[in-house]
Amino acid sequence: MTPKEVVQKGYEYFATGDMTGMRSIMDENATVKNNGMHKFSKTYKGADSFINDFIAHIPSHFGNFKVEPVKMIAEGEYVFVMSRGTTDQKEADFGHFFKIENEKIKVNNWNILKSII
Repeated sequence: MTPKEVVQKGYEYFATGDMTGMRSIMDENATVKNNGMHKFSKTYKGADSFINDFIAHIPSHFGNFKVEPVKMIAEGEYVFVMSRGTTDQKEADFGHFFKIENEKIKVNNWNILKSII
């Protein structure tokens, strides 16, 4: 898979709740940084931490959370995604930056670009 295809798979796995699939495309030492000043702002080390300490808690904090890619820009091993997140209460625009190595997500930085309450 190309780096862009790996990232596209990640969004598909997230949308369907397929965490086994998500783990399969993440490097065992992946670093996921969730920027901002909120409860989940921190650096997660490895797929298990990202899934268990972040993704697993989203439903209890954000009803019907969905993230859809708006635009993907890929060059070499890097992919940047502009995405739109929605919940029952809020909407937000995100910038997600990925580094892919050996068809696995090695680095993923999440940034909230704009939040609409």
